[in-house]
Amino acid sequence: MCSSRYARAALAVTVLALAACNRAEPPLTPEAARAKGDAMLKQMSQTLSAAQTFSYRTEQALDRVKGAGEKSIERFERNTMIHRPNQIAFTDKGQDHDGGGWYDGKQLTIISNKDKIWVRGPMPPTIDEALDFVSAEYAVQIPTADLLYSNPYEALITADTTGGWVNVEKAGGRSCEHLSYQQPVVDWQIWLAQDDRRLPCQFHITYKSQTGQPTMRIVFHDWNMSATLAETTFAPVVPEGYKRIKIMRHATVVDENVAKEEGGKK
Repeated sequence: MCSSRYARAALAVTVLALAACNRAEPPLTPEAARAKGDAMLKQMSQTLSAAQTFSYRTEQALDRVKGAGEKSIERFERNTMIHRPNQIAFTDKGQDHDGGGWYDGKQLTIISNKDKIWVRGPMPPTIDEALDFVSAEYAVQIPTADLLYSNPYEALITADTTGGWVNVEKAGGRSCEHLSYQQPVVDWQIWLAQDDRRLPCQFHITYKSQTGQPTMRIVFHDWNMSATLAETTFAPVVPEGYKRIKIMRHATVVDENVAKEEGGKK
């Protein structure tokens, strides 16, 4: 009789405990969601800013919508190596992607193994300046560029950014903090690891001003925040027989030194 009462009491306690665990958390106000997201982004920014040499791998997929409504997905993998303040190296492999690039604080060299061509152009002396230069002078937008600046938080969050923390979700097979933000030209979402470093698990960018509003989806793997990289990692390697082509600039200001370099020996 006694044991039966104890069993019923234990069952009641278990039911109450489960109910408490499954009870939905009250939704955050927009202000609270913004503050929570800000705190996590700043943790991530501090982690990336403090790392002098690091590497990571990404799986990237660009979803496009053509004029007739036809959808296509462009997929590739990229390995990226960083040495602050002025070195980047990467290799690409995948659909229509087979090549690599090197920035060494003086110039940017990119090769395409598929087309057997290479390009080279002079660059500013730091990663921050080089990323700005590539965007402004060549009209090339690098989806993960904001994460490579010396202060990723300031690169990501602008005066017209709205949004914040959303919830906890699975991303890339991991449980991550989901943050979502809106800006006039792009909407972006980022999933951050549930630890003190807050390294990115996943990143989505929707280009609202482009036809069909394509979305780039990036999954991060193999973060190494104290990588040991050889000096040769950042030395350009152009295979024999590849043809050099000219880089097409979109700048409105003519720089004679840059023009001279770009018109150099083929």
